[in-house]
Amino acid sequence: MIAGMLGRARAYRWGLWLAKYEDTCAALAIALSAGAPVLLWGGPGVGKTSVIEQIAECHGWHLETVIASICDPTDFKGMPRDAGDRTEFSPPDWAVRVAEAGGGIVFLDEISTAPPSVQAALLRPVLTGVVGDLLLPEATRFVAAANPPDEAADGWELSAPLANRFVHIAWEVPARVVSDGFIYGFGQISVPTVSEAQALPVVAVMLRSVGAFITARPDLMHRLPASSSERGLAWPSPRSWEMAARLLGFAGASGARAGIRQQLLAGAVGPSAAREYLAWERALDLPDIEKALAAGGTIVLPATPDRLVAVCGALVAAILGDPGKDRCDVAVNGILVGIADAGHVDLATVALRRMSALVLESGAVLGPAAVRHFAGLLAKMGNIKASA
Repeated sequence: MIAGMLGRARAYRWGLWLAKYEDTCAALAIALSAGAPVLLWGGPGVGKTSVIEQIAECHGWHLETVIASICDPTDFKGMPRDAGDRTEFSPPDWAVRVAEAGGGIVFLDEISTAPPSVQAALLRPVLTGVVGDLLLPEATRFVAAANPPDEAADGWELSAPLANRFVHIAWEVPARVVSDGFIYGFGQISVPTVSEAQALPVVAVMLRSVGAFITARPDLMHRLPASSSERGLAWPSPRSWEMAARLLGFAGASGARAGIRQQLLAGAVGPSAAREYLAWERALDLPDIEKALAAGGTIVLPATPDRLVAVCGALVAAILGDPGKDRCDVAVNGILVGIADAGHVDLATVALRRMSALVLESGAVLGPAAVRHFAGLLAKMGNIKASA
């Protein structure tokens, strides 16, 4: 009986390990699909390079491996040369090959052992895709690999500006995956075929959600860690929150599980900020904007400013998606006036400004309360129709 219980417990632990590994593979795939720079953290020999090679081969992508630890700054910022009245920066061969291939994966191996001067030169390529005077194709993806500090042979900690450009993923491979791979062959890791058009509406929702969260927790908008080692990992900043929203949008469009969303969010803004956001997200209890528009603006407004921000964002998105005259009438005269009457004229004004062009085009007629609350904005909009 005891042996049976131990066997079931061991199988349960294996199941957890395998599920975590599958979630990590999915998180990597979604990050690549979203075009976010990825940094894989894992010990030597755990297959970081192999998995990138496998993904590139499976999808027919060009793979350009660059050993960051033996590079010079000019390998990323370009070689300066005299061009008469100006200086030009010639791109290195690896960047030219990526451009000629129409994009692909640029794999920056051993990035944590690259000297500070090389890390500084990497800032622009990773963020903008510009190498020297060459703009890499939009289909270019940056993936880096690093060993944890306690397992690295030598080198420098990752600089805070460079670390903040990546989504950080811990790459751990269970023994069962390795043993089954040796016996039966390693399976393929596929990248979800989520198009930009499919993901963008979800990304827009997540941007509004992140904005509302930062309204509630402005202390988490930008939090640079105190220790240099933590600065080389994921931490919250406006840039990493924007990346997090994009990752969550692509995860939502692909139907990813909660564990994958959590990995991606923590990889962008750090585990602590990710826990705070997810707890806040679970506690949200927002009214249905479409029902409110259909009911003539009848809505129970939330009490806290962060939730009101989320309501305003949802209202703007609803009008942008369907700017009919009746809907614009209800949106302004009903919902936004209600928000203004509750003492939040500033939030309502920002929302009206974002959809003002559509309100004007719809021919909506604004009532006295709307004119009173939004007089300054309406004067700038011009040609506004107001009821007597």
